[in-house]
Amino acid sequence: MRKPFSLAALNLALVILSLLIFALVLSFFLSFGLDAAQASWHAKEEASLNAYIVAQLLDAQQPVTADTASTLFGSLPYAPTYLYVTDSLGQLLYSYRKAERGAGRGRGLQFGLVENLTWLEVKSGSGELLYRYAVNLPTFSEMEGNASLLAAAKRILIRALLIALIVSTLLAFLFLKPLKKQSRNLAQALDRMAGGERNVAVESKHVVEFDVIANAARTLQETLKGEEKLRRQWAEDIAHDLRTPVSVLKGQLEAVGDKVLPFNEERLVLLQQETVRLQSLIDSLALLTKLESPDLVVHTSEIHLKPFLHTFVQRFEAEAVKRDMHIQLPSDDALLDADQQLFTRAMENLMSNAIKYGLEHSIVQVRFTSNAEKRAESLSIENEGTIEESYLPRLFDRLSRGEAGRSSQGSGLGLSIVKAIVQAHRWTIEVESNTTTTFTLRFT
Repeated sequence: MRKPFSLAALNLALVILSLLIFALVLSFFLSFGLDAAQASWHAKEEASLNAYIVAQLLDAQQPVTADTASTLFGSLPYAPTYLYVTDSLGQLLYSYRKAERGAGRGRGLQFGLVENLTWLEVKSGSGELLYRYAVNLPTFSEMEGNASLLAAAKRILIRALLIALIVSTLLAFLFLKPLKKQSRNLAQALDRMAGGERNVAVESKHVVEFDVIANAARTLQETLKGEEKLRRQWAEDIAHDLRTPVSVLKGQLEAVGDKVLPFNEERLVLLQQETVRLQSLIDSLALLTKLESPDLVVHTSEIHLKPFLHTFVQRFEAEAVKRDMHIQLPSDDALLDADQQLFTRAMENLMSNAIKYGLEHSIVQVRFTSNAEKRAESLSIENEGTIEESYLPRLFDRLSRGEAGRSSQGSGLGLSIVKAIVQAHRWTIEVESNTTTTFTLRFT
């Protein structure tokens, strides 16, 4: 397992690495740049020296003798390593080596030195060979003063880079130290939240990224508080809802077993009703768990809403008649792509709530909208009656029921299942409750 790095150590390493890379790149370009500059300088100086030598030889009184050459080249504008001038026959007229000047036929030249040099020719305007000369100009770095200058520049550059590295490292350390402290405080706060604390103070920081993390941590903490409160309420509600049918079943069976109550058809119907209620609650929990699973696959097919709704409402006619309620459907048709089984379950829950909690002697209105291609865009179920305003934010929470719902049978999972089905289809659901209550599914 790879050992993790701290944020401060990683940033400090990046600063040092960046400076080293900068130093290497700078050295690379300075090296090639100085070489190119020195080569350019040397070429220009050499060309100027050659032009000076040729001009001196051609402008002088002809023919140039050794004495005349000594005068011509007594003061050179540039200091070559050597300069040798001969006439057209190879007779030495002038020699200059290092700091030694003089005219004459040096023994070294007479015995072969002349033949080892690169000779340039000086011709007249008619092309006649007049003189030859060999010259060598030292490079920029070969000159003693320039060599000292380059060495001093390199020393200054190295010292500057070392000082920059030290100062940058120190500044990076001083800058990253409070960041390290802030990140450690955030990490500790998150650890405390993970450990179960729900009143951890998370301070905002001036660093944008840390401030974003701090805000997210505070939001997470509030969300966890709400989820834990909901979970406790859910546990209490589910225990209550499970306990009621189980207690009834247990009490009835014990009474029948003890011969306190007779086992007749009426008793059997009561036991069956409680069993169905218990089974319905368990099935709802199982369905909700399945819908919230990331592995859920929605199998969609094309549904014609007009025949679907006409068949669907027939299952609720008896329940609506008991409360003297009437269900109205649209007369036109539209197409909807949905998982028919899940869509039916969502509509069942919404319709059941509309009839159960709507006002007696009222109308339940079903409407839908469609586009030019007759594809459904939204569907709404509206009933007369309102939901208390304080309950609206928790309407789709698990096992959450308003005051009216608590006095009636039900698990409190119906709207949670509806929302899960809507999310599985990537739809949205909205609810409005003023003089009437309207649930609207939006498919686009």
